[in-house]
Amino acid sequence: MNSFLRVFAGSVVAIFVVTAAFNFTLDPLGYFRTRGWHDGTFVGDRMWADERLAFNLSIDNYRPDTLIVGTSRVRQGFAVADQELPAQAGETLRLGVSGARFQELDYYVRRLLSGSTPGNLLIGLDLGQFLRSEREPAGGHKPRTDDAQGLSARTLLPALWSRGAFRASVATLFIMHRMKLDGSANTGIMQRRLDGVGHHQLTRKVERQMLKRPPTYSPTVYNMQMGTLDTLLMSVCLSPINVKLFISPIHIRQLLLLRETANRGLFSDWKIALAHMVDTHRTQGCRVTLTDFSGISAYTSEPFPAPGDTQQQMQWYWESSHYTPRMGRMIIDRLLEQNGSGHDFGADLTPDNIAGFLDRERHKLDMLIRNQPALVREISELAR
Repeated sequence: MNSFLRVFAGSVVAIFVVTAAFNFTLDPLGYFRTRGWHDGTFVGDRMWADERLAFNLSIDNYRPDTLIVGTSRVRQGFAVADQELPAQAGETLRLGVSGARFQELDYYVRRLLSGSTPGNLLIGLDLGQFLRSEREPAGGHKPRTDDAQGLSARTLLPALWSRGAFRASVATLFIMHRMKLDGSANTGIMQRRLDGVGHHQLTRKVERQMLKRPPTYSPTVYNMQMGTLDTLLMSVCLSPINVKLFISPIHIRQLLLLRETANRGLFSDWKIALAHMVDTHRTQGCRVTLTDFSGISAYTSEPFPAPGDTQQQMQWYWESSHYTPRMGRMIIDRLLEQNGSGHDFGADLTPDNIAGFLDRERHKLDMLIRNQPALVREISELAR
């Protein structure tokens, strides 16, 4: 009997250890997801944890000729096959990380550059990458106090053996086989959303969500993220890499939202700071450029279909924040100096031309406000 109990107890312990090891090895972030202790880490919101986990599990396997990184705008906008991109791009890795601050993009870029040296590095920049989210501490990413208290054998082992962590690990098995880090955002999902509600209703839903939790300016967070970009450029410029920084295109509705949230002036100041940063590195021999695609143009002013219209398809936007692969192809053509369409799209910013460029943009915005009062009124009402 005693022998049976020893075998039984040993088997239970073995099952516990193996299962816990399986959960932690396969899904080391699963514990934090199930406990909700991911604030202040790279995991971000719970809904994004699986995406980041797949990045961490797969990213070291890639040796791209062209690396494109950014937020979900890059993920949706560059969801195209390599054969549709310029030949000089070679094998391309498009890494769009939803809701990423720049510090996180820096993490993934450095991971990739530690094992390879691509010929081109394209970095999509958004102002939100340099601001503080509603949930983020004013001083930036800081661990919660209960994180340290929770990392003990008493709480860690039961959580790793929990049903939630086990289900997260099983889900990861499917994610690893399903997800590719090649920019293959599921455009079919976006299309199905549009088929149900249309462009206008979808963009209003996205804009309401953005207005509920708008990122805010924190000098500490802003300076930290800008410093991370500056340091990354110092490192990258030591290698023979063509660095193309680009400010992602946004629809004029987003510019009006920036105006409503009092971030319009910050948007301009940020561009000035970027232009001077890039110029400093260029004078030191770095092959880096800054191109702005967010200016008011025929591409960013595409009219939205009328409310309730689920048939008309826009060329350039899914909704006002995310652009389509058609625009993504035009951006990469422009950045890689290809002849053809798209060269009238985007402005290369330098300290010499930034003041004149911003003056013209302010004039265009004033004209927009005068000429489209219905659109301005709609955005103002949405922001209340």
